[in-house]
Amino acid sequence: MVRPRGGPMVYSEGEAQIIMDDAASLKKGGADGLVFGALNMDGTLNQDLSKQFIQAAGGLPCTFHRAFDLVQDPLGELENVIQLGYQRILTSGGKPTALEGWDTLKQLTTAAGGRITIMAGAGVKSSNVADIIQRTGVTECHASAKVCRVFECKSAEEVRMGANNDNVVWVTSEEEVHAIKLAIDNS
Repeated sequence: MVRPRGGPMVYSEGEAQIIMDDAASLKKGGADGLVFGALNMDGTLNQDLSKQFIQAAGGLPCTFHRAFDLVQDPLGELENVIQLGYQRILTSGGKPTALEGWDTLKQLTTAAGGRITIMAGAGVKSSNVADIIQRTGVTECHASAKVCRVFECKSAEEVRMGANNDNVVWVTSEEEVHAIKLAIDNS
């Protein structure tokens, strides 16, 4: 995923140059595909920057990421993303989780009509992935499969390295990945 910083998906000219440089570096480094998303201040798709990104990707498959969840007109912007040449949109249907956004995901999948892949993401777990697929008709889902790992390290409690709790990290759970796959296979 090419994203030069956290925060809004609205980028300056300097950040746009970093984005293009990163895309070129990833392509040169052998990436199989790239993920990106950019918006304008008014909540519309930044078509110019999104097109430049496709060009910088040089033929690699590109996914438009969850910036899509912030657009004002998802069905209208779907057409723009397709016309720009993206192969996939990662979205929760404009809601905090894909399960909550199932209705919009279904509308997007229907409207896409196979011209682009709608990938459900956000809150996808082994306990709900089959339901998401059944309700929406998506053929792909994205999941972090994360669990909290706590390190029992001795450290000065008052010293922080930027996080509220430096002894906690989120990691991908191999068990959850297998459980998600099993749920998909059985759906």
